[in-house]
Amino acid sequence: MIKSFWDKLDKKQRYMVAGTAALVLIVLIFELVISPFWEAKAKVRQNIRINQRKLEEIKQLDAEFTRYEEKIARIKTVMAKRTTGFSLFSYLEKKATQAGVRGNIAYMNSSRGVQSTAFEESLVDMKLDKITIKQLTDFLYFAESSADLVRIKRITVNKIKESPEYLRAQIQIAAVTALGPRQGGS
Repeated sequence: MIKSFWDKLDKKQRYMVAGTAALVLIVLIFELVISPFWEAKAKVRQNIRINQRKLEEIKQLDAEFTRYEEKIARIKTVMAKRTTGFSLFSYLEKKATQAGVRGNIAYMNSSRGVQSTAFEESLVDMKLDKITIKQLTDFLYFAESSADLVRIKRITVNKIKESPEYLRAQIQIAAVTALGPRQGGS
């Protein structure tokens, strides 16, 4: 049937049919082979870019995790050197005595700060009344200690209007402490 159809065509019509068939074949090859290949290649390139970004994020997270692990190891080392039963409240009372401001303590209130599975932040809000600048600096010097993981978290200092040579200081002091075996974890 195709042979008889082909034989009925003149030379010009045969070129047109052959050209059209070749064009249809080229379009089919392009649509079924080349175009999907290019699309797949573009998707692979995009996935490579996305995965490279993810890899960089993972590397950054890994570096951050390593820094945190090192920090926790340092904290554990410091805590191992502390006396057992460390209490921020009693620590600050000793430092206030050492700085000569124990009699100037208006109040000391303990509270809990941030807590993780192994550590917690102990906070003490403290108010010192009628102290000199030297007494304040001595107390701050004695109280803040990287060796004991104690730091001044917040401080507000005001002059006392009636006695301008004296100060009133409100201080929040924080210390990292280990949680006991019954307290840690959920």
